[in-house]
Amino acid sequence: MQLLDGLSEFVAGISFRNLPPETVEQIKLHVFDSLAATRVGAGTDEAKANLDLLKSMNPALETSGVPVAGFSFSAPLPSAVFLSCVATRLTEMDDIDIASCTTPGSVAVPAALCLASHAGASGEKFLEGALAGYEVITRLGAAVNGPEILYRGIWPTYLCGAIGVAAVASKILGLAVDQIRHAIAISIALSTGISGRTKGGWSSRWLTLGCAAQNGVTAAMAAGSGFAGDASVLDSAFKSMVGLDLDPQVVLKGLGEEFQIAKVNLKPYCSARQAIASIEAFRWLQKKHSIDPNAVEEIEVMVPRHYKEMIDRGTFPDDRLASITSVQYQLALAAFFEEDLYDSERKALRDTEQVRTFMKKVHVAPSPDLTTFFPRKWPGRITLRISGERFEHEVLAPKGDADDPMTWEEVERKWKRALRRPGGADQIEGLKKAVMSLKGAAKVDDLLRALSPSKE
Repeated sequence: MQLLDGLSEFVAGISFRNLPPETVEQIKLHVFDSLAATRVGAGTDEAKANLDLLKSMNPALETSGVPVAGFSFSAPLPSAVFLSCVATRLTEMDDIDIASCTTPGSVAVPAALCLASHAGASGEKFLEGALAGYEVITRLGAAVNGPEILYRGIWPTYLCGAIGVAAVASKILGLAVDQIRHAIAISIALSTGISGRTKGGWSSRWLTLGCAAQNGVTAAMAAGSGFAGDASVLDSAFKSMVGLDLDPQVVLKGLGEEFQIAKVNLKPYCSARQAIASIEAFRWLQKKHSIDPNAVEEIEVMVPRHYKEMIDRGTFPDDRLASITSVQYQLALAAFFEEDLYDSERKALRDTEQVRTFMKKVHVAPSPDLTTFFPRKWPGRITLRISGERFEHEVLAPKGDADDPMTWEEVERKWKRALRRPGGADQIEGLKKAVMSLKGAAKVDDLLRALSPSKE
């Protein structure tokens, strides 16, 4: 059996009625988290810059189509998917699967909502489509060893984004098994994964992911209209196309029986996931020992060697993304400005002498023993030295990890702290209620209304 046969049959066969209750609860919680990210991200200047770009190419963009999740206007379906996925992912507060190093919710959930609105689909069909996206993205990302290839310049979410959205769209649009096979095949031909590193101006990182999501919609609609793709692409041409080995057993093992969404992490605040274990270790020490951060003389951060270079940024960050990645800056926020950890936009960085002095005390080093946990875990160990005393704490599974999951209440509090706009708390509560009511909902209109910024 070819890989696309297994994937297409799985997508076609997903039925809300046959899902385990725990899987239903998990997909709903991740939908809540992802759409809250959509709402927060839609209000940022960076999301508006992407909107302005689309408007410059299509002046009539806002006059017709489907409601754009998180925004206050309608747009043609591909543009709606583009914008809502961009808004979700740029927050750096969306969920992440560490086994595949993908952020599945940022593409699967907003795309599913736009597609469900377009198709007039039920709440249950929306959840089926979102779940299909989660499974396809995480399984493919793990099959190409996402946690390793990330540090070779290939972005796993971008590589799998179009493929995942093609699966989402195929399910919600009701494509037949053979059409789903072609939809995924066409989407693979539109995928590269190479986003590169950018500096200065608006980052093209979110732009490329939005284009990938848009391509997934195009692939599914093309397949539904009779267009064909190479059904053997994953078994033959994939390696030569993207230069990656793919383990078919990772894709197919337990497909339809074991759902990977149970292993997808939620983030407790805005940060690169690679830094969160270290931040949590520091926060634990600070609370446990009532530590005055100004009294700390030295801070040693130990992490797996794979992402030491990524988070070790001792100079003061010169842009938003650098602030989110730098473990030095994030630790300084945890020490002095904890609420800023929930600020996704980071319009004004804390450029104070106190922060700069603290950052200089932080030294990052690779740990051989912590490296053995990677990629199963992304841990961190903190050692503080204060007046001759040594304080140490290690975190293997920070809050939001599958081994220390966040509750509905914790996710709600996270997004209330993040949505810093008038009526934000009420809107998060309304969104939670709409997500919890999806079972039996004839359409997704209530969910879209809960995301509308018109309440501000």
